[in-house]
Amino acid sequence: MRLGILDCDRLDSDLAARFGPVYSEMFIRGFAALAPELEFRVWSALDGELPEHLNECDAWLITGSRHDAYSDIPWIEALRGWIRQAHDADVKLAGVCFGHQVIAQALGGEVVKSTKGWGLGVAVHPMLASDDWMQPGLAQIRILASHQDQVTQLPPGATRLAGNDFCPNFMFLQGNHIVAIQGHPEFTVEYNRALIERRRALLPVERYQSSLSSLAGEVDSATMMQWLLQFLGILPVPIDEALS
Repeated sequence: MRLGILDCDRLDSDLAARFGPVYSEMFIRGFAALAPELEFRVWSALDGELPEHLNECDAWLITGSRHDAYSDIPWIEALRGWIRQAHDADVKLAGVCFGHQVIAQALGGEVVKSTKGWGLGVAVHPMLASDDWMQPGLAQIRILASHQDQVTQLPPGATRLAGNDFCPNFMFLQGNHIVAIQGHPEFTVEYNRALIERRRALLPVERYQSSLSSLAGEVDSATMMQWLLQFLGILPVPIDEALS
């Protein structure tokens, strides 16, 4: 199978040397560890590159970005149009952080800059719904996060999968073919720490300290990466032993 990744940003030069120049590389490393036979093709949506045909890959993923999902920048407008085409065609699609937000915005939801400030470090969210592809099951997910914008209104017909008081619409499902999550399962703890440090001057002292402290906790990144591959039809869904 082939996964198409739409890259929506580049890392700053000082971070690129340590963590890679683009977010697609982080996803490829994580996914390849779980599905070694999976093929990848990458488009730089940031540079205006979008697939001509939705059948060029078996499933798709949109990465994070520092840009706003509601911006009128031409490449973001084009990406929103592509998302609507993918939705109409019922192709399998996942969105992460900016990808989560731009999917919501494209399909009739609302994204704004949150008055609650930055979400950084390990975000803990109860699972509010479940589906067959969410195996192994979790009562809550602990995922690295780095965002200021939030989805404040889900698209019509979307199902909320996870959320808390700080970020109510942390994860949602659109039909049976689109899943979107605000957190970053592709991040390493070290990269998230670097992001917190570079935003230190923008953060209240308590938020800065609590974000760093949260990094000592466990994260469910590998499980979330597995969930995404199972949702996208790339990995088979394991049989729940409790039901067997």
